[in-house]
Amino acid sequence: MMKWIYNPFEQLAGWRAFFIGLMILCIATVIGYFGNTVFYGISIKAVPSVTWGKTIFLQSMGLGVTVLAMWITALLSAKHVRFQDILGTVTLAKYPLILAAIMFLALSKRLNEISDMFMSAGSIQNMIEIAQSLRISDYILFMVMAIISILILVWTIALLFNAFRVSTNLKGSKCTALFIVALLISEIIIQVIISIVKHKF
Repeated sequence: MMKWIYNPFEQLAGWRAFFIGLMILCIATVIGYFGNTVFYGISIKAVPSVTWGKTIFLQSMGLGVTVLAMWITALLSAKHVRFQDILGTVTLAKYPLILAAIMFLALSKRLNEISDMFMSAGSIQNMIEIAQSLRISDYILFMVMAIISILILVWTIALLFNAFRVSTNLKGSKCTALFIVALLISEIIIQVIISIVKHKF
């Protein structure tokens, strides 16, 4: 069971892993839309009144950039790396996102209410008053969401690392260093793309 949670890639790789991972990501994207949540790279973000275009674009762009960054990094450092292995394992590694999507959907009503209050505040003083008026349960809600989001983030990064390691057959510190480089590069590129297109949605 632990292998399937942290490293399912010894049993699933290539195109099979890609199609299974893609199906899960499609479901997560749909749930995310109804829960006003978007996913890009390793990021999870609540966005009030998110559109279908933004939801789909960010998910697919984030996946594409991550796959390409890890594939190119692997080509420079490993032998006999197949694109479909990187594509499949990286796509499947994002399956914890469906749990985040479900969590945000379940809590979206209250989150939208709080977001609307702050959006209509009009001044810093009003925002402070709104923050003071929130229930203790609201602060507990934010804390629980933050903890779960961090756990999902750590889990996803661990899966991505195992996906990279299994697909490239790299080991040790070299594998770790190259993975960190690939992940950092992908996240930087994703943020640059978002800054360029953010006014188009």
